[in-house]
Amino acid sequence: MANTRHLKRHSMPTAWPIKRKNIPFVSRPHPGSHQREYVVSVLVLLRDVLGVARNAKEAKYIAQNQDFLVNGKQARDIKSPIGFFDVIEIPLTKEKYTLLFDEFGKAKLTPTKEDNLYLRVSGKKQTKGGKFQLNLFNGYNLLVDEKTFKGTKVQDTIVYDFKKNQVVSTIPLAPKSYVYIFDGKFRGQFGQVKEFTEYYGLTKDAVEVTINGESHKTVKQYCYAIGTKADDVKRFS
Repeated sequence: MANTRHLKRHSMPTAWPIKRKNIPFVSRPHPGSHQREYVVSVLVLLRDVLGVARNAKEAKYIAQNQDFLVNGKQARDIKSPIGFFDVIEIPLTKEKYTLLFDEFGKAKLTPTKEDNLYLRVSGKKQTKGGKFQLNLFNGYNLLVDEKTFKGTKVQDTIVYDFKKNQVVSTIPLAPKSYVYIFDGKFRGQFGQVKEFTEYYGLTKDAVEVTINGESHKTVKQYCYAIGTKADDVKRFS
């Protein structure tokens, strides 16, 4: 019978900043809304990224006895998955971070002062009850007003204040928008969209982006809109 509590280290996602040799197994995160290759567990975050715990026992103590918040909610289970653009907060030390991944695919924390989630839209529909629903890349579903629903396209990003429980703004995935590239050859980098190339289902749509002054092509679905001004990149870098 397969071991569902642990995962062999040589097959774990590259996002986890853990050594793959010597110790054969690593604790498997619980299933969650995020895709597994884009998450780290609370245990990995506390022990291997933040370095505030030496082992699972200490991480469990911190999670259960001290405030450790993910998107404004207490995270007491050290196997809970945390995905990119989630906001991690430690009120005791007044630290707050946004989780991203670097160019090597490893999890990294960027200091932030915001209570905003950047949520990419993967689908949208009007429910039978007449409500307007956005389906999001991280697995969430969000009910919005008609104006937000009609003004938001699939692959746009909505900025959501999780303390006020409201949509702050919508960021279009469009020419001149600034994006975070979360996968592919240029993962972990930021760029500005120049133009799109659509292939109408024959292959994945492409996008030309400017990264550090140079033009490159990548897959459109790897681009995550984060702003419309150059200053918008600074909050994540």
